[in-house]
Amino acid sequence: MAEDGSDPVTLERACGPPPVASEAAAPAEAPNALRPAGIVLAPPLLYTVRVIHLLHGKHRYLVLRALRDIRTALAGEDDMIATNTSVLDGSSITPAELLAHAQAVPFLANSRLVIVEGLLAAIGGARRGRRPRKAAGDDPIAPWQALADQLADPAVVPPTTTVVFVEGALGANAALPIFRRIARTAQFDGLAPAELQSWVEGAADARDVRLTPRAAQELAGLIGDDLWAIENELDKLAAFAAGATVDEAMVARIVSSAQEARLWDLTDAIVAGNERRALMSMDALLDDGQAPQLLLFMIVREYRQIAVIKDMRARGATRAEMLPEVSKSEGRLRAVSAAAARSGWPRIRAAYDVLLAADLGVKRGLRDDEASLQLAVHELCALAGNGGAAEPGAYARRAGSSSG
Repeated sequence: MAEDGSDPVTLERACGPPPVASEAAAPAEAPNALRPAGIVLAPPLLYTVRVIHLLHGKHRYLVLRALRDIRTALAGEDDMIATNTSVLDGSSITPAELLAHAQAVPFLANSRLVIVEGLLAAIGGARRGRRPRKAAGDDPIAPWQALADQLADPAVVPPTTTVVFVEGALGANAALPIFRRIARTAQFDGLAPAELQSWVEGAADARDVRLTPRAAQELAGLIGDDLWAIENELDKLAAFAAGATVDEAMVARIVSSAQEARLWDLTDAIVAGNERRALMSMDALLDDGQAPQLLLFMIVREYRQIAVIKDMRARGATRAEMLPEVSKSEGRLRAVSAAAARSGWPRIRAAYDVLLAADLGVKRGLRDDEASLQLAVHELCALAGNGGAAEPGAYARRAGSSSG
């Protein structure tokens, strides 16, 4: 806990404690030295005396990595920065409370760090959602405008304080212009393909993992720009390789199997009728960059395998004959066989009807692919819950009537 009683748990877990930097660490007031690829810097500041940072964008990893770089630079100047750091919840703090934290003098140290998470999202969103104001004092942004001027005034806030605003994607946020003019602003919206491969190679070097260029390209292609997931996969590859060079085949073997297992989590939950787990798996896969069309294809494939295995079992086929239908995986054959035993033909036909309606809904422009996928997941889970007794075609009629 910080010396002023604030709780830095959330960001501490995300980006770790402030590491001790070497004597050659970049100074805190040089944001370009801290800037990774894939960000956009704001125009020149209205104020240049104060050290204030605004880090925002849809790529959470890069935002927190930039925050960690700032903390590293401060740690290189002052080894007491950990006890002089406050992490504040922007959704509940008042202008007066934030100013008090910024004005506090560091304890037995030369620097103080104040991290404010989610403030612009909270106050900018409040302005967009409120009713038209009747009085000048009713503007929820006005007190923060005054605070911004105070934070940037060296006569109000001591030069020992560094303030960092940490945000997600802001878009047309009403508070963004107020704080952008006083802060060194960086926007993080992901990495280009070439930057991503370079990042993968750098992360591998940091773990002493030897990747061939083709392996780095394959890993970036399989995972996308989910940098946390890439780090996890690099850790698994390091353990598997045990010092050997990681090539493209090894990446395909280790990472591709993990990706397929996550897709199986989605399809297995749908077939079991566990809607909560299915929606969580679907959301996680979509957040990782998986296309809704791919997820819908995997669901169709699952039901096709169930239908084929059910038919082959009824005809007395052997396991050796059934294995090719499930990519020669004994584990998948057991799972699909169990699902086939639980599923009657009316349920399987109804599931195909749902999936056909989802596909037609996109092609006819009735809804976008992600909405169509979510509706299909909901309906398929409902089929499992009632044993497949839903009338075939009911989903298509309901979807068509609701869109009209």
